[in-house]
Amino acid sequence: MAQLPESLSSTYRSNISRFLYHLEQQNQRWSALAPTAGEKCPAALEAAVNTAIKDHGLHKNTRAALNHGFDLVLQTPSGHVRLAPVQPEHQAVMAQLPKTLTSSYRSNISRFLCHLEQQGQRWSALAPAAGEVRPAALEAAVNTAIKDHGLDTGTRAAINRGFKLVLVVPVQLTLGLPEHQTVMTQLPKTFDRLYRSRILRFLCHLEQQGQRWSALAPAAGEERPLALEAVVNTAIQDHILHPSTRAALNRGFNLALLAPSGRVRLTPGLPEHQTVMAQLPDTLIPKQRSNISRFLCHLEQQGQRWSALAPAAGGEHPAALEAAVNTAIKDHGLEAGARAAINHGFKLKLKAPFRR
Repeated sequence: MAQLPESLSSTYRSNISRFLYHLEQQNQRWSALAPTAGEKCPAALEAAVNTAIKDHGLHKNTRAALNHGFDLVLQTPSGHVRLAPVQPEHQAVMAQLPKTLTSSYRSNISRFLCHLEQQGQRWSALAPAAGEVRPAALEAAVNTAIKDHGLDTGTRAAINRGFKLVLVVPVQLTLGLPEHQTVMTQLPKTFDRLYRSRILRFLCHLEQQGQRWSALAPAAGEERPLALEAVVNTAIQDHILHPSTRAALNRGFNLALLAPSGRVRLTPGLPEHQTVMAQLPDTLIPKQRSNISRFLCHLEQQGQRWSALAPAAGGEHPAALEAAVNTAIKDHGLEAGARAAINHGFKLKLKAPFRR
């Protein structure tokens, strides 16, 4: 008892004292159960603790107390991480989570805090400073917990959502599955390099999540596979993949995946389209600029490019562009003002479809 860390809470200290007293009543000794140097989960001690809790009425926190006091990772008989943290500090963290957080995310955070207790760690030692969105120590702890200790892959997303962070998965740029390597080789040779990189990162993300393209890929002729759309949107929102990942997949596989809002993105991802925006005249009002940006994003979602529709020198009425704009307004929800904005921005005379 005298060798326990001074920082150990009085509750944990009491739990360990009761366990040692229990050993004496059972004619057992700590020295016969104690871990060897570097040993994290001595089987005999784990069995004695679990029996003491299950059959002799010792407090269920005894295991966590021993883990914390002796830097162990004793587990329950099920081998699962506990569901509820016992440290007052960690209970306070749970109480302060946003009420809008889903029960699944809340459970993932609770399990992570329990994992920290088993590792003799505390949230306060890893938590971000004010304004910090990617604390390195916390990111490393989360990634290790997922990779080496069996915590759910959604733990990172849960912590990001719960604490407004941007923890990221360790970067993986090499595909391990032959299936995914084949997907990359089937992209058109002329495919944009930036978009190719976005798809590569997405396939790496799938592998890290234990998923496969074949389980999400569209059927023949399908433009909006909902399972794939959901995975892509989650990857962008919670796993920090670039927003243009969606546009890259749309263009590479002739899809029409949408953002969660169902709306066209506000900022184009293709360098070509970003250049178009940069070259707009300064006299253009923000509303017109926004309409043109939305139209360019719409083109990306449709796997099209401005350069394929843009007018030739001196041309004021390019038919393909006019048709694309009218279709975007009529069938895809773009504002009617998009046509006027493009006319003003590029000195064109696109017209609405004639109505009798």
